[in-house]
Amino acid sequence: MGSNAARKPPAQGGRFLRATGRILSAIWPAERSFPTREGMYYVGVSLALLFAGLYQQVNLILLVFTLTAGPLLASVFGGRSMLRRLTVTRRLPRYVFSGDPLSIDYTIENGRRWHASLAVFLEDSLGPLDRAVSGTSGVAPRGFFPRIAGRARGRIRWECTAPKRGRYEFRDLELGTRSPFGIVEHRVTIPLAGDLTVYPRVGRLTRRWHQLQRQSAENRRGARHDRSAQQIEYHGLRDYRACDSPRWIHWRTSARRGELIVKEFEQQNEQDLALLVDPWLPRAKATPEQREAVEQVISFASTVCLETCRHSSRRLVMGWTGPTPGAWNGPASVKLLHELLEQLAVLRPASEGGLAELFDVMPPAMLRDAVLVVVSTRAINLAEEAERSVRLSGGSARGFLGRVLLLNASSGDLDGYFQLDPASPVDLGRQRGPAVDSSRPAGESRRSRHSGDDEPSLDGQQAGASRP
Repeated sequence: MGSNAARKPPAQGGRFLRATGRILSAIWPAERSFPTREGMYYVGVSLALLFAGLYQQVNLILLVFTLTAGPLLASVFGGRSMLRRLTVTRRLPRYVFSGDPLSIDYTIENGRRWHASLAVFLEDSLGPLDRAVSGTSGVAPRGFFPRIAGRARGRIRWECTAPKRGRYEFRDLELGTRSPFGIVEHRVTIPLAGDLTVYPRVGRLTRRWHQLQRQSAENRRGARHDRSAQQIEYHGLRDYRACDSPRWIHWRTSARRGELIVKEFEQQNEQDLALLVDPWLPRAKATPEQREAVEQVISFASTVCLETCRHSSRRLVMGWTGPTPGAWNGPASVKLLHELLEQLAVLRPASEGGLAELFDVMPPAMLRDAVLVVVSTRAINLAEEAERSVRLSGGSARGFLGRVLLLNASSGDLDGYFQLDPASPVDLGRQRGPAVDSSRPAGESRRSRHSGDDEPSLDGQQAGASRP
């Protein structure tokens, strides 16, 4: 009983200390003050004057020391007041392509009425969420605001080249100042969350690729079966002909005119495409060339998705191998494009899984009719993979292999179809718009399977935090 009574006071004291700490952090959040290198010299000279004055009993030297103490006290207390009541806002795009210019806008608002904030610098940090995808590289935005008047705002734009593909998050932001004399540096840490998706780098498809697409469409045009409603476009009405199907009769118009009228459709000639990505990488001792081949495969897939989604009459499937293979399927649209690019941005190299498991999760209609492009970083025996697949059997496997284009990036097969060269920033037309405020919480997933062409929300995101 006595031991239980002895345990209660520390627990209550611990709760009191934690509550006090939360209150103090809200009033005075994570602030640090330390002398600069020049300030150390200044303090050293001031102490030397003090000791000399006391040792020599010279009042003039002591008077000089008191004069030097004034700037030191002003730096300690005046500089700390420069960081009070500052509100920081970060504004950045929701996505950017690797290698394109990345711009981040910072705004600091001074909530004080009469006092200006001088020489305020800003330090931010953007790091990858998955270093296996993006590597260890990140970016460190910096900014400097010479003067922010009372009840005014200061704005600055920081620009750099977008890092490697992946999803990145912003860590805590720091504000600091060395005002007014540069003797003491004051810093305050402000929690300001945010995330950024960096799409893979895209290149340019060569004439050889476009010729391959035209040949595939011409070879398959005569053998294609009736298309679904999403793949046949309604064109208009015309008079009935003997070869027309009764299902095409427009009965309301026929009753009004007193003769048979049928609906006329425009058959789309664009061939559907199934893109299978195999980002294989050995489990151990992967060479830089093999890692570069994986990035080339992902860049090629991103470029193909970008070009294919510009034609709304096509359907596109992108599948990827791995421990858990997956596939995205839908009509070419802006929404599908961003879903595919987001998946490619976070796609990790895998040493497990193969095409046989991927064939089993692909839509049967796409395996039967679409042009299939397999892009990998290793040599693949398609016949063996088709035999291992549960969905493909003898006869269907033979017809399937005749429609597959296999590209091995490690052997240089992509060089004839795809080129990575420095170019202007990628313009997605409707997809890219001006950055505006967004009410979506940071980190909320925007990925969902769909059946329409609705354009996703691609507003710029803005985050803000204030300094008491």
